[in-house]
Amino acid sequence: MSRFSSWVLGIFLFLSVSVFGQNSIDSSKVAKDFLAEMSKPKKATLYSLIPGGGQVYNKSYWKVPVIYAGFGVLTYSYIFYDKVYNDVRTAYIQKTNKQTVTNPEYANVPEEMLYTLRESYRKSRDLSVIGMAGWYAFNLIDAAVDAHLKEFDVGESLSMQVRPQFQVTPVGQYTGLHVKLRF
Repeated sequence: MSRFSSWVLGIFLFLSVSVFGQNSIDSSKVAKDFLAEMSKPKKATLYSLIPGGGQVYNKSYWKVPVIYAGFGVLTYSYIFYDKVYNDVRTAYIQKTNKQTVTNPEYANVPEEMLYTLRESYRKSRDLSVIGMAGWYAFNLIDAAVDAHLKEFDVGESLSMQVRPQFQVTPVGQYTGLHVKLRF
């Protein structure tokens, strides 16, 4: 970090401390007021920034282990593929530099095969990272959708009936489904 940026950072920190030191603001009250103004789906999404928090807020406790199991599997996948990728990468570099391959597992593997293996493990490792990002997005979306559906009115006046229908007419016989919606 350069000397100028250190000075700027120091001045910024000094000013921010002195500005907040002027008024005594109860930060817990500010946070409670902020959360009280938000709708339930927004709160659920905000709480879900910590994986599983939105599901706990929505009282869908059974989903929390599923969320963490998904992250666990994807993290294990990343660690596994990263280790194997680094092993194959090291063997490939040693093979291309005409050095002795130190890992006996890859000592007799041709250079082209090491390249193919390296790329395969790299792609699998990268897909694990993409999977983690997707699972995190799923966590957020699930919390928001669940909160929206909890506000949805499902009363006695709403119903849907589906039953098979068979009809004989002078032209022929017809079969189908009879769907009846009631609002």
